[in-house]
Amino acid sequence: MSGFLCIDASVAAKWVLPEEGSELALDLYARSRDDDTTLIAPPHLPIEVTNAIRRRVARKLITSQEGEALLDAFLDFALSLAAPLGLYERALQLAERFDRPTAYDTHYVALAEIAGCELLTADRALINALGGQLSFVKPLGYHHPA
Repeated sequence: MSGFLCIDASVAAKWVLPEEGSELALDLYARSRDDDTTLIAPPHLPIEVTNAIRRRVARKLITSQEGEALLDAFLDFALSLAAPLGLYERALQLAERFDRPTAYDTHYVALAEIAGCELLTADRALINALGGQLSFVKPLGYHHPA
C-alpha cells in the first residue's frame, strides 16, 4: 500500500470507540504509517466522529470526561482532510445516482474517485447502496497490502 487511501467515519471512529472491526481499523492505521500511505477523508469526517462520541455520552454509555478523552485520542491520529475541486458537486451527483437521501457518505466516495484511490468503509448500508458498481469502494478488512 502506498500513495493515498480514503477512509470514512465508520472506519475512523473505530480507532477510539471499541466496537466490531476496531482491531481491523487500528491495524489499517498502523500499516498505513509503516508504508507511507496517506489516509485521506473529506473535511466533515472529524465532525462525524465527534458526533459518534457524543451519541455514546448522550446514551450514558460513557461519561462526558471519557468522551472528551476519546476525542483527544482521535485528534492525535494522522489523517489528511481534503476538499479537492469538484468534491461537493461530484458528491451530489453520486447521491442522486445511488438514490441516497443525504450526501454525507457520497463525499467519501467522491474523494476516493477524484484521488484515484480506494475507499475503505465499515458502512454496510453504503456498500449495499452502491451495489458493487464502484470497484474502488471496499469493506474494511478487504485491503491487504503486499
